[in-house]
Amino acid sequence: MTAIRNGKSFDTSMGYTPLAGLIMGTRSGDLDPSVVTAMLDRNPAMTAKELDTTLNKESGLQGISGDSDMRAVEQRAEKGDEKAQLALDMAAYRLAKYVGGYHVAVGGAQALIFTAGIGENSPEFREQVCNELGALGIKLDPELNASPEGEVARISTPESAIEVLVIGTDEERAIADATASLVRERVKK
Repeated sequence: MTAIRNGKSFDTSMGYTPLAGLIMGTRSGDLDPSVVTAMLDRNPAMTAKELDTTLNKESGLQGISGDSDMRAVEQRAEKGDEKAQLALDMAAYRLAKYVGGYHVAVGGAQALIFTAGIGENSPEFREQVCNELGALGIKLDPELNASPEGEVARISTPESAIEVLVIGTDEERAIADATASLVRERVKK
């Protein structure tokens, strides 16, 4: 997650590594540092490599529900799987908590943008996150959320205090544009 202020990245949920921040498919996201010592106390033979593997490849949605793919987690939760529902609840709560913190950090958010895999493709998860954000005056339009249209789609109601958008991601193009810009700068020198 990124907080943008005055058109520039101001803060991001990732820290020294992508392990920090939000719950991901296999990454734990933020955790109390004492979790590490507790894990080592329970398994004194655990190596640093094993600890790293646990936190980066066996945690997050995978560790909570047994599945790292959000689509599968949502399908299982829909069928009443309590672990899958817990994973969704935890991920939505964590994201909403960051949105609230970044709302303060940027001096009042003008928009909440969902993008990339889950943000673009999961109306259920967007709804769950936005339901957590009612205190910020966010109001989602269920019909617009179910079928966002266009490259930039508004999915909030007109009464929403903060506009909620779904924006398609084209990472390959962004990388190509940044590379071309860098090459142009080097050629000028």
